Amino acid sequence: MTTLSNEELAYFSDVFSPADDCTDNTLSKHSLSVATEVPQVLAHILGNAKLTLLAEISYYRLWFPLTLTIDDLGQFSPELGIPEVIDMRGGERSWRLDDVKNIKVIDHDTEKYVEVLSLSSSGMTIKVPQELNTKMPRLTQLILPNGVHLDMLFEPVRTENGVMAAKISAEGESREILRQFLFSEHKAKYAHLYKNINY
Repeated sequence: MTTLSNEELAYFSDVFSPADDCTDNTLSKHSLSVATEVPQVLAHILGNAKLTLLAEISYYRLWFPLTLTIDDLGQFSPELGIPEVIDMRGGERSWRLDDVKNIKVIDHDTEKYVEVLSLSSSGMTIKVPQELNTKMPRLTQLILPNGVHLDMLFEPVRTENGVMAAKISAEGESREILRQFLFSEHKAKYAHLYKNINY
């Protein structure tokens, strides 16, 4: 953990200030902390951020990459990046979007589109066409519902009953776009968890 002034900590507390009218303590439990150490499993996903803001909302941890700058007047100016949403139920892992709609992967070997069944920042499941090469990791593209194409490394892990699980890794802008998409989907799906949060 890093040491910040009371003024800086107050600023961060205001970023995620829960309202007082919540009645469900389990779902409305929010907490906030600033950390200089990120769990090793998240370091690559967060782009090796040096400083993060951790917000806990119900069963989820939101790891925000945090940049601190000082303006010409010497004023403290934090900038929050797009958070990685971690699901704490059943282990600590990137939140997975299971009700996927209109997300596809281009299989460059066959030039065909493959349907995505679930998606997280670090993995996915897809329907496996018989002609799909399942032997090696390779570069491919993920196509989001808005038509944006993201470059990523696709590495098959296992195949069972016509469904393949794979690790994925996106870099730079592709990683940021994927994280923004997943964060937006999480906020839409769990709007009741976010309604009393100011950010």
